[in-house]
Amino acid sequence: MTDDEMNGAPGWYAVLRAAEAVPRHIAFVRLFDDEIAVWRDDDGRINAWENRCPHRGMRLTLGTNTGTEVKCRYHGWRFASGSGACTFIPAHPEQTPPKAAVVRTYRAAERYGFVWIARGDVAGEPALPAVRDTACATLRSLTIHAPIAAVAGAIAAAPQAATTTLLLQPESAGVTTVHGLDDADRSGAERLAFVRAENERLKALRDALENATP
Repeated sequence: MTDDEMNGAPGWYAVLRAAEAVPRHIAFVRLFDDEIAVWRDDDGRINAWENRCPHRGMRLTLGTNTGTEVKCRYHGWRFASGSGACTFIPAHPEQTPPKAAVVRTYRAAERYGFVWIARGDVAGEPALPAVRDTACATLRSLTIHAPIAAVAGAIAAAPQAATTTLLLQPESAGVTTVHGLDDADRSGAERLAFVRAENERLKALRDALENATP
């Protein structure tokens, strides 16, 4: 991946299955080498923040999701859902937090069973025109130690079920996570069997790519 590509092509990227954004938890994801903290507040809002406290740089994924804020583990500074603005500084409880004490936020959306993050100047919401938003079953996400171009090429060359859509998350120059969804009306047992078969197919693709990587 070139330096320009690592800056991130504008667009929406699936980074996490929505079911993994559980209440009172902070998930860690990486996109174009950026570390991002993803968390859901008690009202269901998805937040995607730079994984760094603006005070001393502590990773926010080590902190606490209170349901309305994230509390940094280091000095206890608290940051509000939505805005990322600091609301409270324990060492100075009567002081109004400075306006500059704000976590960098990313636009985030929840659709097709995934949490998506917007990269660059992108309008609208995540859209997969051929996929129904309400009838998707997500596959197990799989991380492959190979560049995104190699992963995309291998996927294009391999047989794929017509109802399967694969989404690529470039974590770094040499690491790509593949997220998948199935858009089909299937019974519970049929869907479980299909998902298991697709998971095995992706594992085989991963093994082939990683074994071929010097």
